[in-house]
Amino acid sequence: MKVKITPFSPSGKIVAPPSKSVAHRLLIGASLSKGETEIKNVGNSADVIATCSCLRALGAQIELKDGNAVVKGIKNISKGNLLDCNESGSTLRFLMPVACALGADATFTGSQKLLSRPSKALSDELSNHGILVDGWSYLGALKSGRYFIDASVSSQYITGLLFALPILDGDSEIILKGEVVSRNYIEITLSTLDKFKIKYQKSGNSIFIKGNQEFVSPKTLTVEGDWSGSAFPLVLGAVGGQVSVYGLDVNSKQGDKEILSVLEKFGAKIEIQKGFVKVSKDKAKAFTQDFENIPDLAPVCAVLSACAKGESVFTGIQRLKIKESDRVATTIKMLSVAGVTAYEENGRIVIVGSNVKGGVFFGENDHRIVMSSVVLASVANGDSQIVGAEAIEKSYPDFFRDFNILGGNANVDI
Repeated sequence: MKVKITPFSPSGKIVAPPSKSVAHRLLIGASLSKGETEIKNVGNSADVIATCSCLRALGAQIELKDGNAVVKGIKNISKGNLLDCNESGSTLRFLMPVACALGADATFTGSQKLLSRPSKALSDELSNHGILVDGWSYLGALKSGRYFIDASVSSQYITGLLFALPILDGDSEIILKGEVVSRNYIEITLSTLDKFKIKYQKSGNSIFIKGNQEFVSPKTLTVEGDWSGSAFPLVLGAVGGQVSVYGLDVNSKQGDKEILSVLEKFGAKIEIQKGFVKVSKDKAKAFTQDFENIPDLAPVCAVLSACAKGESVFTGIQRLKIKESDRVATTIKMLSVAGVTAYEENGRIVIVGSNVKGGVFFGENDHRIVMSSVVLASVANGDSQIVGAEAIEKSYPDFFRDFNILGGNANVDI
């Protein structure tokens, strides 16, 4: 899908998209509970649909309607099924341990890019605890015990185990080795376990989980607004006009609320009121930012840097290379199309702000590169085209609708 973007000054208000990070976790918790759970505002992103599909394959009953879900927990475990995770890393890494804990003898599949992303450390630890790993098939029943996880690669390994270990016979402990990245995502998971009455104890870099627990459904839950997705309209306001986003919780455990700090460094005007966050164009200053724990924000923050005079420096960029695309390379490519100098040097991205020009941007099959390109094109000198714009379906399928609400004219018919 190609989209034509004409530069404009945004103005208006939208509602934040649902947090898919929260939605994944609530759907899994509800599927492991007895009885029925209503989850409001799960949305219809491709990643969330993939999680629903895989949970159904494990035996849950899930009805999606109008962006809400009704989940009937797994009564009878469906064994030997194929679980298609599409392109969702969260779905794959969360459900690998869960399927093993259920003894589902499941086989996982997904896009070639997804299956090439790191997962061996998690597979090895499952193998160490009673699972026969045969390619992407996981056979047998998971055993409790001590799990050693390299937390410097992905927090998703830990989340999957946190859902799986409480339902095993016997107590378990997760020992986190190395520097823990994306710690906020672990906190979101622990907050979800709290909602389902699961007991655990944290001590330093270990988490103790009692076995033989039951997930207890709170019956009704609501997915909060997504800071990751909302970063795009907020940055649009900062570089081009004025945008208000409703439905964001400034006290959220989502790590990507750090976008507010980056916007402040950039010099945008920020107004936080009950129920909404408003960001307006003001100053435009170069800045330095560490993205180790907020890698999903890097591409859209590169748009801020492109619009700021001077040299911005992004550190903590290694994990950008193992996302839906190599986001170091694809972010630099995006900026080069717009005539902005950017390069990788000594484990950093250096961006030299300048006048932004229009061009033909490629989505690289990466939803965050597509949306960042759209925001960049909105302040360019001249019209632009975004090629491969359908990648937004992964996380924010209503992105172009919201973009047009703010005054944009995204022509998606070319």
